[in-house]
Amino acid sequence: MYKTHLATSIALSAALVSTVSYPFTLSYLAGVSLGSLLPDIDEPRSFIGRRSFGISVIINRKFGHRGITHSLSMWLVTLIILLLIIPNPFTLGICLGYIFHIIGDYFSVSGVPLFYPIDNIRRKSPVTYTTSGKVEKVIYYISVLTSIFLITKEKLLTPFVESISELIINILRFFIS
Repeated sequence: MYKTHLATSIALSAALVSTVSYPFTLSYLAGVSLGSLLPDIDEPRSFIGRRSFGISVIINRKFGHRGITHSLSMWLVTLIILLLIIPNPFTLGICLGYIFHIIGDYFSVSGVPLFYPIDNIRRKSPVTYTTSGKVEKVIYYISVLTSIFLITKEKLLTPFVESISELIINILRFFIS
């Protein structure tokens, strides 16, 4: 479920930035959110697939669901292109959200083809959950609570609020100028 990918990616990214002193900004959070959905661009019925203007249909016909977009090779290509060409909090967030999605699906019963295109073997953790099952719901709620706990700490909340204020000021300047 896309909500679980969003919640777990936000919780993991909040935990990560709180340990490495990276600013938790609106652009970083937007990148994490988008990145957490991107691997499912290969499924036309997914949240992002339904909004992809047909791109997901093309990817699905060529690679199927949980094909190349759920592999480490596609993540590395995304990482290299985004962080080398456009290094900023948004693109870092995309890369982190993307890998957190793959890790989340690695723990699902279906697994992921980590080493595609070298091989198409779906690998999974010895401990798994069923998509849309009770365990996934528990993971979702724990992730939401963890996100709230971490983000409301001053260390993350202050740069987040400042980034929202900066965005509002820039929008107002645009319309007033």
